[in-house]
Amino acid sequence: MTRLLEVSGLHKSYGGVRAVDDVSFSVGPGEVIGLVGPNGAGKTTLVDCIFGTQQADSGTVALAGAALTGPSERRARQGLSRTFQHPQLAAELDAVDNIIPGLYGHKITSPLHSLWWAIKGPFENWDRTAQRAREIAARYSVTDVESACGDLSLGAQRLVEVARAMATEPDVLLLDEPFAGADHDGIAAISGAVRSIAAQGKGVVLVDHNVDLIAALATKIVLLNFGSVAFYGPPQECLASDAMREVYFGSEFEEGA
Repeated sequence: MTRLLEVSGLHKSYGGVRAVDDVSFSVGPGEVIGLVGPNGAGKTTLVDCIFGTQQADSGTVALAGAALTGPSERRARQGLSRTFQHPQLAAELDAVDNIIPGLYGHKITSPLHSLWWAIKGPFENWDRTAQRAREIAARYSVTDVESACGDLSLGAQRLVEVARAMATEPDVLLLDEPFAGADHDGIAAISGAVRSIAAQGKGVVLVDHNVDLIAALATKIVLLNFGSVAFYGPPQECLASDAMREVYFGSEFEEGA
């Protein structure tokens, strides 16, 4: 299989703590790689190192065979996009205005940045740009495009972030805990968006604590524990593995206990 994203031997330490320890995996077209593990396993640090929000100490990240180096802005231009654990939206603006910056390929680093691009965008093409944003919103099940994003449910806010990230037309999308705080309807909508993205031939790296939910969406699972890969393979094999039992229940866990 063609590999869109190739992560090889990534390391990241803070003092004597190895947050990411020799992590390798790949993402092919249409694949959803689930990244799971307990709190402190290194999931978000790994995503940060892949996207360039943090610089890895060693190892490589490649997209379509080309090395990804430098800051996240450069990696975004090369075809990588992401969402964040805490939605980075301009709360006072509606979904359309929050999606528009993605159409210009600008990495969103703060709500203020989003607001600035919504205000300073190319006014001569504003109607056409807004219509494109509405189409992207509809594609990813963002149904309320008129309310201020700060008034939306957390699940709806996360959908707006997904739509904005996909407006950049990435090859691979990194989703950092997109289901956190979402209600049942939000989880269903976000799951549908993930499936839609994969159906387009995009690669997805999906981080979350809900292992069963990840297993229902993922092609493969990367199970992290103390920064290292404890298991890498098909979801059902991961759920049934000794590694899963040891990571979540400890080495003394016994069947039926």
